[in-house]
Amino acid sequence: MKKIASFTPNATYIYMALMIVLGSACSSDGTVLETSDEITTDNTNTDESIGTSVIFTCDEITTKFVTKGSANPDLAAPEVSATCNDDTVTVTSNGIPDFPYIATSPGVPTANIVDYVFPATPTPAEVVTDIPIVGAIGVAINGIPIYGPTEGPGGDVNARPGGFVECGGHNGPTGYHYHLFFVTGTDYCLFSETDIADEPVLFGYALDGYPIFSGNNLFTPSWYLSDASLFATDTWSAHAYVEGSGDLDQCNGKEDENGNYAYYTTDGFPYVMGCFRGELQLNTAGQGEPPR
Repeated sequence: MKKIASFTPNATYIYMALMIVLGSACSSDGTVLETSDEITTDNTNTDESIGTSVIFTCDEITTKFVTKGSANPDLAAPEVSATCNDDTVTVTSNGIPDFPYIATSPGVPTANIVDYVFPATPTPAEVVTDIPIVGAIGVAINGIPIYGPTEGPGGDVNARPGGFVECGGHNGPTGYHYHLFFVTGTDYCLFSETDIADEPVLFGYALDGYPIFSGNNLFTPSWYLSDASLFATDTWSAHAYVEGSGDLDQCNGKEDENGNYAYYTTDGFPYVMGCFRGELQLNTAGQGEPPR
């Protein structure tokens, strides 16, 4: 049965309120950082220059969603398609990887038809929206859902045993999903190291309609690890946002030289997105049970 990714923001997800931390803090590798910058956790969008990111038309966006074809004889064939209707994009996917699947968690991916719906022309929000602890925040161009930086019930994905060795994703109760953007020195992931070396490439779309580009070797986030003791249990409280300390805003995005806003993946937290910068015109995001 087909599902539609759905999420209604409520108090359960108001976990972005971080403790104000002044003075020294730790980087993600445990190094002590000294800063006199004020830590801000205000979710109000005061940047009136945020654009609508009209990079591709609605019909053009639908052409971006393709798979490389079946890569796992023991799994169902990957399927993804996209349609445009009234400036709204609907991506339909069965969530099967189109690259060789390597088990890093229990179970194997099974076909699960889901629709991901987002506006082709996003609308900047006056107040940003927290992303869910569990569930889809976007969809990659190969139809694989993209999740946030947390594992249920809130620890950092990089704290899970064994780490991520498989293109930035793993299997869970809701199926295969990305948490990170990885290239591993091979060409069987979505992109190779050569593909992303010089400029961002399109990774997918967030459910508010803004595109997600690769940026790991190009941009640094404006978040830092302020309390390493919480890293494995509550990564949002473990990290703090310092405006202007990196290349990106609190949602892990920025405008390009033409005023088009997009999110960019990073090696550091929050890895893909820190919040939704655009309006969620539909009840779109998270689904299912926590990944394991």
